[in-house]
Amino acid sequence: MEIAGEAKYVDSRGKTHSIEGVGSLPDEVNLQSLNVSGSIEFDEISCDKIKIEGSGEGNSLTAKSLSVEGSLEVEKLKVEEALEISGTIKAGTVEADEIEIESRAGKIDAVKCRKIKIFHDDGDYEVGGKFLRNVLDDFDVKVTRHKSRSRVRIKSIDAEKVDLQNCEVDVIRCTDAKIGANCEIEKLIFSGKYEVADDSKVGEIIKEDAK
Repeated sequence: MEIAGEAKYVDSRGKTHSIEGVGSLPDEVNLQSLNVSGSIEFDEISCDKIKIEGSGEGNSLTAKSLSVEGSLEVEKLKVEEALEISGTIKAGTVEADEIEIESRAGKIDAVKCRKIKIFHDDGDYEVGGKFLRNVLDDFDVKVTRHKSRSRVRIKSIDAEKVDLQNCEVDVIRCTDAKIGANCEIEKLIFSGKYEVADDSKVGEIIKEDAK
């Protein structure tokens, strides 16, 4: 793996190391944790706990927990526990126990998990072509809400609980589904309950018997 920026990692023996500037590690190295602030490119990574602030790009990533603030592009992503992404993701397959993605952009082929939530903080406002977050009420300026119609695109989701905003999905198979604002779903297959926001569309809804 190639790292540019700053990184701290704990090896299999519990010893802490750091990288400043540009550095590299063998992909097959066993790590307990890896924190990167900058960019990382890899073929395969297996690590208990990974945090990336910046960008990550590679073929396969396996972890117990993964947190990304920025962008991640990976063909195969498997997280045993929690996957949290604030930014954009482009992936082939994603497996995790719980997935939380704060984004309006990205592309995933297949998602398999117990619980997934995709949302976006709508606290952005447009002022003269620029965006301000959490504008104060007493600002002496005309402020208009900016509503983006962009979406995260996913081919298939297989989960127990689904909570989505700003998503375009071909097929969802789940127990319970909450389809929030700005979503377009081709097919929803559920066994529990579902709800759909007024400005979202679901082409086909199929109720299955609970297992």
